[in-house]
Amino acid sequence: MSRNRNKNSNSKKENKIIKYPKQYNFSIGFIVVGVMFIYMIFHLFTYVTDKNITVYEVSQGSISSNLEYNALAIRQEQIVNADSTGDILYIAENFSKVGAKSNVYALDTSGSVLDSVKSTSQNSEVKLNNDDLAKIQTLISNYTYDFDTVEYNKVYSFKTELESQVQQLYTVSAMEAMGDSLQAAMSSGTFSIYNSPVPGLVVYSIDGLENLSVDSFLADTFDMSQYSSVNLKSQGSVNAGEPVYKVITSDHWNLIVEVDKALYKDLKYEKKETYLNIRFLEDENETWTNLDYAEKDGKYYFILTLDDSMDRYADSRYVHIKILNNNVSGLKIPNSSIVKKKFFTIPKSCVFQGNNGDEVGFMLQSSEGDEYITPTIYFEKDDYYYIDNEKVSKGDILLKPNSDEKYVVGSDIEELDGVYNVNKGYAVFKQIEYNHKGEEYSIIKTGTKYGISMYDHIVLQGDEVEENTIIN
Repeated sequence: MSRNRNKNSNSKKENKIIKYPKQYNFSIGFIVVGVMFIYMIFHLFTYVTDKNITVYEVSQGSISSNLEYNALAIRQEQIVNADSTGDILYIAENFSKVGAKSNVYALDTSGSVLDSVKSTSQNSEVKLNNDDLAKIQTLISNYTYDFDTVEYNKVYSFKTELESQVQQLYTVSAMEAMGDSLQAAMSSGTFSIYNSPVPGLVVYSIDGLENLSVDSFLADTFDMSQYSSVNLKSQGSVNAGEPVYKVITSDHWNLIVEVDKALYKDLKYEKKETYLNIRFLEDENETWTNLDYAEKDGKYYFILTLDDSMDRYADSRYVHIKILNNNVSGLKIPNSSIVKKKFFTIPKSCVFQGNNGDEVGFMLQSSEGDEYITPTIYFEKDDYYYIDNEKVSKGDILLKPNSDEKYVVGSDIEELDGVYNVNKGYAVFKQIEYNHKGEEYSIIKTGTKYGISMYDHIVLQGDEVEENTIIN
């Protein structure tokens, strides 16, 4: 009995134990860490998926614009043709100055006299004086300086010129040695020596561009791949009427350089230059030239006038020069920021003056009633404003004040170069005007009405954003 009582009492005690629900304690630190982790994951995802736009601060700068060109040389050149047919013998040296009575070449109509001259020259010895040696050394050094493995054809020209120079020294000596026999041939008319018709510089090559002038040159003339010249000294005989040499009759000559529009306008309209300093890259000599301007078929040219150095480059139709122009300054911006954008050009005759005297507005025709609009002006010329499609669309009608005339939006569309300004946190197109455009950076004008200023912030990758894009 006692055992049963004890069991009952124990069971009653066990039944009195109350089980409470399990409690969960949340740590505030765990919550903060979790929120930060989610925040970081979100921004990492946004950074990876969004475009990463870099902002560039505009600063004052300059570009050293030592510009190299192959300039077209235009001279006063006169081609001299043979009076008769025969074997030709050149007497005057190439690139030598001659008078109106100087001996230049001889013609042998029988062939026997020239054979005697050659035979005599082969069997005689010629002692070279200092002047003769200097001429040969100059010829060799010029070839060495201009040597290019790509233009191997110059080797043959050099070989021909060197042989001609040496042969000429022997020929003159041989003609002096022949004496009476040469005089007899001249008396019989089988051997004739010809003088230059005009004083000038003798050149024994032609290229078909001798009649070129500063008024008659064309854009195709600058295509050096199509250029060729003929070495007249390589011919052993000539027919009557064929070219035997040419004479450059004046030290006054011109160099024509094709340049880009920005440089052309900078020197002509902004700096109003009338002189230009250039360097000849063949020999590093520098000189000042008179500067004139020409525009043909949408291309721009500098016309340089010189009164010296002509004889040094008499055999070059294209002269490699460098324009020394080191003072191009303004706002320096990377070319990657520059974009092109199309605009409607609206005549200024369509402007309706608003309450604000400086406000530019237009009257937009609508079936619900005409509406006065004030679009953003991005640029202007003498007769036009440039606006985008923010408040008008192509085909909209604008009314003209005090007139029954109307203007259709989109009749004229032009493109402007510019950058996206992000000073306000979103992209705004700003037009730019070049002082000079380089390979990586451009120098643009300061103080323009619709442009940018120093310390403005612009998009570095201009082609990756559009108007009104928000920049984080």
